[in-house]
Amino acid sequence: MKEFLIPKDMPKHEALKAHAARYPDLDPSAVETCIALVRVAGEMIGGFNEHFARHGTSQGRFIIMILLNRDPDQSLSPSELAEMSSVSRATVTGLLDGLESEGLVKRVPTASDRRSHSILLTAKGKRFMNKMLPDHFRRMAGLMSELDENERKRLIELLFKVRAGLDALLLP
Repeated sequence: MKEFLIPKDMPKHEALKAHAARYPDLDPSAVETCIALVRVAGEMIGGFNEHFARHGTSQGRFIIMILLNRDPDQSLSPSELAEMSSVSRATVTGLLDGLESEGLVKRVPTASDRRSHSILLTAKGKRFMNKMLPDHFRRMAGLMSELDENERKRLIELLFKVRAGLDALLLP
């Protein structure tokens, strides 16, 4: 994952209003909200990276293993894993190579086509997930502990509304 720089101190609302005088398309409230969201998201990503490192893994490797752990006795193809994790097949192949070399997953040839294979968690991979997930879920609950149930539901709604505006960043 590429490093994302985040300013330590957010611009004050008054400073954004002053910029709005120079840049008429600037909506101070929208910019202030976006910067706050980016800052918290960046800090969360950093926190998750530290958490994964404590367990000797990375976000990418964890995503592959959590997908396989949904039904630990069911295999998935590399293309299914790529689709489910929103990354390229090449990225999944690299992640699988590392996981396989550590004995956490195994490639199993498919009966219908010996050139293709599916992926399964090994016994070691299942033990790893069973050991890590309680800590992982506890930390996620801790992250959200300042919000009550209604606030959590509302946050999800609001985040999906923000997501609906992503085209403003992505379209040329």
